[in-house]
Amino acid sequence: MKKNAGYTLVELLVVLGVTVLLSSLLIVYSHEGERMGNIMRVRAQVVADINRAKNLAITAREWNGQKTCGYGVYFDTNNNQYIIFTDPSSANCGASDHLRNPSGQNDVEVIKVPQKFQLMETNVQQVFFMPPNPTVFFDGDVAENSSTTEVLITFIYQNETQPAFVVHINPIGQVWAY
Repeated sequence: MKKNAGYTLVELLVVLGVTVLLSSLLIVYSHEGERMGNIMRVRAQVVADINRAKNLAITAREWNGQKTCGYGVYFDTNNNQYIIFTDPSSANCGASDHLRNPSGQNDVEVIKVPQKFQLMETNVQQVFFMPPNPTVFFDGDVAENSSTTEVLITFIYQNETQPAFVVHINPIGQVWAY
């Protein structure tokens, strides 16, 4: 009597089918995982950069040897970047407009939004933090007296139409994103 050793064609096809199915699921989830990882990384970086401007203001950090009235962030949707800037101290910080100088002479750092992301829109172009509390300004107006109750900065991922994440800043300077 002769024993047949090995697998049947049906068994091999079933194993092959399951392997292909699992491989395709792994590829799909790895691309989604990469996308989510990129979103989380960029979201954390944007929030950290805004908080850095706030922390510079709270510590009354000098810039280029000059005292400052504070630090702010300017959101440039046309060039897909945001800019940390300072307002050099004048005799009276309360009389300053707390807006970025259009010439860029007081820019501390220009931060390009990473590839695959776009700074889509914002309801306020700039946020400024004036020490010591800090007092927060939306487009030069004291945030607590502003008609804007919250700054919303929307970022999209690649060619998607839905926001990848939205950064929020409230009138007391809290920053978060989701």
